[in-house]
Amino acid sequence: MSDIIIAAASARAFVRAAAAAGRRVIAADVFLDRDTRAAAAGTLRLIYADGGFCADDVRAQIFPLLEQGAELVYGSGFETQPELLEALAHHGKVWGNSADKVRLLKSPATFFALLSSPKIPFPAWSSTPPENLEGWLCKRIGGSGGTHIFPAAHCADPMCYYQKKTAGTPVSLLFLADGKNVMPVGYNRQLLAPSSSMPYRYGGVVSGADLALHVRDGMLKAAAEIAWSSGLCGLNSLDCMVDEHGFQVLEINPRLSATFALYDAANAGAVLFEAHMQACAGVLLQALPPEQPQAHLIYYAPSDFMVSAAMEWPDWVADVPESGTVCKAEEPLCTVMASADNADAALALASARMAALGTNLNQVPKKSQALEKS
Repeated sequence: MSDIIIAAASARAFVRAAAAAGRRVIAADVFLDRDTRAAAAGTLRLIYADGGFCADDVRAQIFPLLEQGAELVYGSGFETQPELLEALAHHGKVWGNSADKVRLLKSPATFFALLSSPKIPFPAWSSTPPENLEGWLCKRIGGSGGTHIFPAAHCADPMCYYQKKTAGTPVSLLFLADGKNVMPVGYNRQLLAPSSSMPYRYGGVVSGADLALHVRDGMLKAAAEIAWSSGLCGLNSLDCMVDEHGFQVLEINPRLSATFALYDAANAGAVLFEAHMQACAGVLLQALPPEQPQAHLIYYAPSDFMVSAAMEWPDWVADVPESGTVCKAEEPLCTVMASADNADAALALASARMAALGTNLNQVPKKSQALEKS
């Protein structure tokens, strides 16, 4: 069996799942946290800037491995430059949606045109600034993580499009596709962690979203229409805004999503990873058994922080940085996890753990916590 390179901005959940499935994994991400390294047979630290991986860095580190027979599975980090995915596919086997599918679905013009024919609801959008910017957002094409979204009046990104702001709760549907059909994995409530400079920054997610039946069915039908029209394969995530009236589609992420990590309890992650691989090959597995709702929250460093070797991390923390890692203020430090009988209880427990972690970090001696000023 060939080595599997898993490349994503944060690859921990995918790496652990693939390793649990018996794969020999090379982890390629930005952080290379302690738990990612522990599960991987090899590691590559990738450079990430302006919403995606540095193309020259990917060429230098991943191309040679593909030419030697390794195969690539990818998550976030490529949507802003599908031509890089195309180049990777010329050097070896890439599991997931093709560059052409990514172009189709991450281009606002083609994506929203695709939604219009079956009359899937979506907010108004524009490729140019609207006459009245009030109530509009600008979004970088192919962006992820919410750091690319700003009020339209504050937009300075030439690679953006404009979308009418809509009320409701952000919800995503994680689903499998085989090129024609879809299989739901779970409905997830998305959470924000706004900062002064990033008002729509991703804050986490909780599974087991409590949705009306017509909303669940509508989102699944929308995913099925998109998959059939575009030939989607593998795991994908459909992002929507949901209110009492229904839902509106915001975008689709045609690759492994962060919500994968909500479904990796016990051996389920290994099963889900293999389901992704088989769906990419055109084989759709039966529905996965339901899991207890999980909440995952991103802990952003409130100030510059150097990780101490003496730091004791609770077992409900993932993406644990190696000792000596320097985390700048507002950068992600780790992920806090919790599970419970329902989504609200899981989120409440995760929030309480976030507060406890913050208290513990504040008790770390300042000489270990603060960066030295030269």
